[in-house]
Amino acid sequence: MGAAVVSNRRWYLGAMSTAHTTFVPCLVKLLLLYAVLSILTVHCFGTNESVASRRHGRSVSNLPQPRDCTLSAWSSWSKCDPCQKKRYRFARLEQPSQFHGDPCDYSDKETEECVTNNPCRNKVRCEGFVCAVTGRCITRRLLCNGDDDCGDQSDEKNCKKVFKKCDQKMEQYWGIENLAKGLNIFTNNLEGLVLDHRYYAGGCSPHYIVDTRFRKPYNVESYTPETKGKYEFTMTEYDSYSNYESSVLKAKASQSSFSFGIKIPGVFELGYNSNDNRFKKFFQRMKRFSSTSSKFIHARSELAVAIYKLKPRALMLHYEFLQRLHQLPSEYSYGEYRELYRDYGTHYITEATVGGIYEYTLVMNSDELQKAGYSLSDVQKCAQHGFNIGASIFGVYLKLGITEAGCKSLLKEIGDSTSTKKYVEDFIVLVRGGASEHITTLAYKDLPTAALMQEWGDAVQYNPEIIRLKAEPLYQLVTPTDFANAITIKENLRRALDEFQLETSSCRCAPCHGNGIPFLQGDEALKRNGCLQENVT
Repeated sequence: MGAAVVSNRRWYLGAMSTAHTTFVPCLVKLLLLYAVLSILTVHCFGTNESVASRRHGRSVSNLPQPRDCTLSAWSSWSKCDPCQKKRYRFARLEQPSQFHGDPCDYSDKETEECVTNNPCRNKVRCEGFVCAVTGRCITRRLLCNGDDDCGDQSDEKNCKKVFKKCDQKMEQYWGIENLAKGLNIFTNNLEGLVLDHRYYAGGCSPHYIVDTRFRKPYNVESYTPETKGKYEFTMTEYDSYSNYESSVLKAKASQSSFSFGIKIPGVFELGYNSNDNRFKKFFQRMKRFSSTSSKFIHARSELAVAIYKLKPRALMLHYEFLQRLHQLPSEYSYGEYRELYRDYGTHYITEATVGGIYEYTLVMNSDELQKAGYSLSDVQKCAQHGFNIGASIFGVYLKLGITEAGCKSLLKEIGDSTSTKKYVEDFIVLVRGGASEHITTLAYKDLPTAALMQEWGDAVQYNPEIIRLKAEPLYQLVTPTDFANAITIKENLRRALDEFQLETSSCRCAPCHGNGIPFLQGDEALKRNGCLQENVT
């Protein structure tokens, strides 16, 4: 019995000696096993506090050795699935590669064909039309209506006449494609499409936003335009890098603070993922000031374009996602369910605010400010008066205790890349929404102006990003409407989600050199099983 327990827990404890035959050593091992498992659970998943804040850093002088990726032994083969005529086995991640160790560049799941006499019972009877390729079941009133309701055009074939339900040109809602994607809440990555927002079920009533006509997808309950937060900046002072880092940088990192059991808050802000080049550049520039006495002013403006809300039930799934769900074995095999989470994320978006965020950081030389008799608050107020829409800095010194010439000197240093800097050590911008190289180029040069903010706001209108959202686990999309074995598949997905969080947790990473935050780099790194280091202290 002792050996069996060790085998089942080898990814927590590593190799252990074979079980003793005497009662006392066996009891000691079991107690030790229980203690280690308890420590791991409390350390990694006991609270909502982030893993990074609880992890002890590695000494700078103690350089880490390369850690090679290792996988567990293969699981036993599953039973032959009567619907897929296949059986499955998998391996779990035991240790991610780290510090330039060798990756696991081989498959962690295997499938082979098999034969069984057991009947397949996962088919749902369709009372309407069964689409030829996608297998989607649609009502017959949608045949030959000019829309691709099947997703494979089979509903529009062999039509004697096409009765177009919707013959007027209408646009898709801004940012609607991303809202149909699955979200990996452990990496902040948007993955494959799980909902079909190009399915309209014959609906054609136009939804006007300003002068533009939009066609509302069947899955969408509401898409309400917003105009909140335009050009309004919130500014915050930080007198040290550590304060700035803990408040700003760590909030943007893709570290998940969700506790074991996937209990997520009602509404949360979608942070950056580790592959986002915008965040990488911002992060690298800020990191240069980690060992300085610099002071920081962080400004942020949020522009909400629309509020999105999904229907609560009877959703039309994207046909590729639906097919993948139908390919899952009824008997639980973690490897197959894990692959679904890798490709489609862990959750789907039920509500969201889409728009843009414009933020920048002024890095100030604290020594020069002190010599000139300026406080960080003086600089903040001067900057506010300098870039606020329609504002003038004339006479600002009467209120701030800083001369007009001093204000102009500070503002000139921000936009002038040729002059020698005295007060402003750097000006770092991060823009989300309004995908435009032209706007990004202007933003990086100077404090925002009225013209730039107007141009950015117009671009955000047509290219918004997800700012905040509500989400539900993917397994909630499995219903008896599409699956005869919905209860089994849903429970398997729920079980796999718990295992997936365990396997992708940064608790598997060793402490990083220089007190960095370790994390598994999302989908790509998960396949390579690599653990990266981001130095944020």
